[in-house]
Order: sequence, then structure tokens, then C-alpha cells
Amino acid sequence: MKKPLLLAVVLFFTYSFSSAQFAELGLAGGTSLYSGDLSPEEFGVYFQELNPAYGLFGRFNISKPFSLRVGITQGELTGDDSLVRDRDGVRGLSFRTAITDIALTGEYNFVRIGDENGIQIVPYITGGVAVYYFNPETELDGEFIDLQPIGTEGQGLPGYEEPYRLAQAAVPVGGGLKFIFSNRITIGFEFVGRRLFTDYLDDVSGNEINYLDIFEGNGELAARLSNPLIADPDDADVVYRRGGRFSDWYYFGMVTLSFNLGEVGSFGNKGYGCPTNF
Repeated sequence: MKKPLLLAVVLFFTYSFSSAQFAELGLAGGTSLYSGDLSPEEFGVYFQELNPAYGLFGRFNISKPFSLRVGITQGELTGDDSLVRDRDGVRGLSFRTAITDIALTGEYNFVRIGDENGIQIVPYITGGVAVYYFNPETELDGEFIDLQPIGTEGQGLPGYEEPYRLAQAAVPVGGGLKFIFSNRITIGFEFVGRRLFTDYLDDVSGNEINYLDIFEGNGELAARLSNPLIADPDDADVVYRRGGRFSDWYYFGMVTLSFNLGEVGSFGNKGYGCPTNF
């Protein structure tokens, strides 16, 4: 089954890129949003964690229904336990991270409503693959400290996981609405989430950990950041889980502006000039 599927994919891209396409270059700006162990249940509270995001992208319109897009997006994600109400109890945890996201996605345009020589409205869905870089940190005594090297959940110790990687893969999925003006300029509104393969975007997982293991193996700072509520291990429950009810995701809600660069012919032979309807 794998060989016929691989052959079909190769033939599809070979046909697509040997045929005439129409390329766009665009800018994106909007917000980034985190969802995970340190995010609230109530969606309304999420708006306290909205952060700015921006990016660049190129779009190749293979046909009217299908487009390919490659882009890079930069944003910031934050989460704070103090915003969580009546969920897992207050744990004294918070984080922030810059996020750099490079994605290759396909867009399926459901329908084009309007005049090709005027304004067209195009709803679409999108999905693909992405790689991203993150580096969670938290504030302690007025300074921000990188969390991954510390091992707040025993990473690197016997019986615990290895340190998580700061560059990982994700699966973008979402949708949007495009407004195309005379096939020259496109303005879009989209909301796209990233399905992650790690639960450590926020440095918090559902694994069971022992405070004394962290203290003895990774040091006092790691133990303090692992569970800030423990003042005296002799008088506390030293085995606990810091999170686990929610998988980590991040989202981009963006406004996009792109310009039609004209036709891109067989395998990169460019024909710039007046845009042609596609």
C-alpha cells in the first residue's frame, strides 16, 4: 500500500509543478494563543493570553480548488496558573516562550463566489506539516529562567524521560476566508491550530514525579520551579502530577495580505506580467 501511495504523491507534485501556476507573496499579522495544562477551561479567559504574531508566506495556486503554501511565522505563547479557576487547583506555575514556525500546507478552496474581474469570496480549509522551535521560560525573583535545561520533571534522571527537544514537528489544521480583488490582491482571515507531539510546550506534563528525586538529582532550583508550593518536603506530598488533563496546542489567528506575482511556468520558468485568471 505504501508504494502506490508514494507513487501517487510523486506523480501529483510532478504534474503540479510542471504545469502553469500562479504565485503569490504575502504578509501575515495577528495573534498567537496557547492551549494546554496552564490554560483555563473558560474560553473567554483565553483572551488574557493573546500575543502578537507575524509572518511571511508564498502561495502557489495549482488550480482553482487547490493551493500550496509555505510560510514562516513568529509569535509568543504564555500561560499562567493564576488565571486557572477551579480546575486542578493553583500550582504556582507559569511560562512564556517565543515560537518560530515554518509550515508547508495545502489549501482546499470550497467555492469561489463573485466575479473574477471584481471581488471573489473564497472559504477554505488548510492542513499540512510544520516544524517549530520553542524555549519555555518562567520568572523567578524578577528574572526569566530557561526551563528545559533544568529538568523540572526529572528529565535525564534514572526512571524519568530524557530532556525534550526544543525543535519539533507539528500538524497544522484550520480554515479561513479569502477575498480576492481582480485576481491581483488577496486579503484573508484565518485561524489555524497546531497539533503537537510533545506535552512540554509549557514544560508541564501529566507524568508522576517525586519532589525529592528532582531536588537530589537536578538541584534545588529545579525542585523549586517544579512545585513552588512546597516549602518543606517533610510536611508535603512529594509525589505529584503537575498537569495532564489537556494536550498542548498553539494557534495563530491571522489577517493575510498577498500579491499575485504572475504565472510560474514549468519547473520555475517565471512569466511575470499582468496576472491571468486562474
